[in-house]
Amino acid sequence: MIQGYTGLILAGGRGSRAGGVDKGLLEFNQRALVEYSLAALGPFCERLYINCNRSQDLYGRYDVPLISDPQDDFPGPLKALGALLPQLPGEHILLLPCDTPGIRPAHIERLIHAYCETPDHWIYLKSGGRDHPLHACLPRSLEAPLNAYIARTGEARLMKALAALPSRAISLEEAPLLNLNHF
Repeated sequence: MIQGYTGLILAGGRGSRAGGVDKGLLEFNQRALVEYSLAALGPFCERLYINCNRSQDLYGRYDVPLISDPQDDFPGPLKALGALLPQLPGEHILLLPCDTPGIRPAHIERLIHAYCETPDHWIYLKSGGRDHPLHACLPRSLEAPLNAYIARTGEARLMKALAALPSRAISLEEAPLLNLNHF
């Protein structure tokens, strides 16, 4: 089993579908959304980070390091991830968005199991017929190809990038709430 995962929770967006509010701080069943991602990743990560570009004082209460996008123009998750990966320690990255209240440690175990089988791929979840590329495990070795792809194409769509990189979707039989985009 691969050891030494670094966890990254993406909470750096504009929150445009949430009325401009930081989605990770919105409550769902009496818990801030970011807490679901923290609970799912915590058991597997030696280091855990929250990517946030505002509300650092509120995210700071979770007692994990905070990292911001190098540029403050809200570039979207693909470009943000390309810029954030060089700032993270470790060779194996577990990634989650902040708005995923259905995520459980068992889902992370599924990602890790698949990642151990193909450790050179971006492994991500698929559920209910939808791809969830930010619910993922990826190797540090994809950092350079990802950033080269972004620089070459200017692409901002994550699934387009994954089509150009070694990637593999892991289907979940159940359909947990993995993306809370409507509030």
